[in-house]
Amino acid sequence: MEAIVAAIASDITNRSISYVIRKYSEMTGPKVDDLRLKDLQRLLDRVHVIVNEAEGRVITNQAMVHLLNIMRKEMYRGYFTMDSLRSQANNKAKDHDVSHSFAPSHYKPAKRRHFSNDGVNWNKELQQVIHNLSNIIADAKEFLVFLENYPPLYRQPYDMHLFIGKCMFGRQMEVERIMDFLMQTAHPSMRNVAVLPIVGPGYVGKCTLVAHVYNDARVRNHFSQIVIINGDKISDDALASLKHGCVIKYQNNALAGENGRVLAVIEFSENLDKVPWNSFYLSFLQCLASGSKIIITSNSGKIKKFGTTQALVLNFLPQEAFWYFFKVLTFGSADSKYHPKLESVAMTMAREMGGSFIAANFISAVLRRNLSAQHWGRCLAAFRVNIQRNVSVFGEHPCNLLQKQKHARYQINEDKYMVSDQYHAYLSTDDVPKITMYDIVVGNVNCEGSFEILAWKSHILPYKSYTINCMIHEEQRIKRKNDIEGNC
Repeated sequence: MEAIVAAIASDITNRSISYVIRKYSEMTGPKVDDLRLKDLQRLLDRVHVIVNEAEGRVITNQAMVHLLNIMRKEMYRGYFTMDSLRSQANNKAKDHDVSHSFAPSHYKPAKRRHFSNDGVNWNKELQQVIHNLSNIIADAKEFLVFLENYPPLYRQPYDMHLFIGKCMFGRQMEVERIMDFLMQTAHPSMRNVAVLPIVGPGYVGKCTLVAHVYNDARVRNHFSQIVIINGDKISDDALASLKHGCVIKYQNNALAGENGRVLAVIEFSENLDKVPWNSFYLSFLQCLASGSKIIITSNSGKIKKFGTTQALVLNFLPQEAFWYFFKVLTFGSADSKYHPKLESVAMTMAREMGGSFIAANFISAVLRRNLSAQHWGRCLAAFRVNIQRNVSVFGEHPCNLLQKQKHARYQINEDKYMVSDQYHAYLSTDDVPKITMYDIVVGNVNCEGSFEILAWKSHILPYKSYTINCMIHEEQRIKRKNDIEGNC
């Protein structure tokens, strides 16, 4: 640890960060050269070392957690800027702008950072990124000294591409917010049970976030019991007792006699009126010990009014963080800068996924199977056709349709396309379809009529499998039939 601090301090002493910033500030032309990208890479490498070291520690100080989150955001922003500039430069050299030839996205789940192709705005962004990363490095010595006070995480060494698909990515601040809510102690005389609402669009990761929290040792040492409740059944009288209608995820018998605190997680898939909620809450309150907590989750913001504290609103990842996640998943241990053509394709696709973890995991798996420009080109062409087809037929991006549980189209080949609806999420212990989305896309199976497919199986808690009800249509046959009927 001391070696890391000394190395960073020595580097800061030997290099004049102010000179680097001044040099970049003077370069206001639209051209982005290799020298600037290499210097940005060096800054990112140093910040990446700091972030990795910090993530290997159990940090409990909220101020340091906040600083670490800032470091992550700037690191993701830096990689996104560097990769975008490199991709843009590569495309201009070939007089074929892959990354910016795609039509503006119809998917708008969060704010996006847009830049013009002339490079002026990119230079401003580059200067800001350089400035922010330089400040992080300048303050790193003090941060790393404080970091020595926190114990290391006991885990085996890993490659990022092996780890990132098996961890909850980009939700560190949300985890700390929930942990702070759960660990707060109430006065013994207080009978009200605190309620934290968590809201966000479908498939944003609400259940994954909560599962990650209740699996934490701090939570399991604080509550005697953790239960999951289907919120759509809270009108059932049986749920008034923890003995019926609840799935017990964890039970600590050693704490049962000491405090009996219970953490209840209630998952709503539909809107709920205030009257049944109040009735359930009052009856449920009778069987909960002091210090118990309730977390409620839903796609609808209407549950905010049921909370005793400010709701946690979960949004899709910012574009910079999502690109980092998708890039590591897709390229694995390979550095994307050595595959400029593939990097351009991957960035084009990432821009249109709207932060969807399901899309990122599925598409990265398809791309990883063949690191050739021909294969990735075909995938990009099919990706574009499917988006344009859904916008043309249904008026919305397929990611929007997925969240709204609406029909979506996916082209299988020139003659056939698949219409999907009724998306489901099952626990891994349930029976799930053997046919996967990949099987359909590559033509491993020949399905007809209606059937169910496995879109993605999560490798992290709560280990859900996401399935889709589908139907295959023959487009050319239908078109010919419509033409004949039209002529008649």
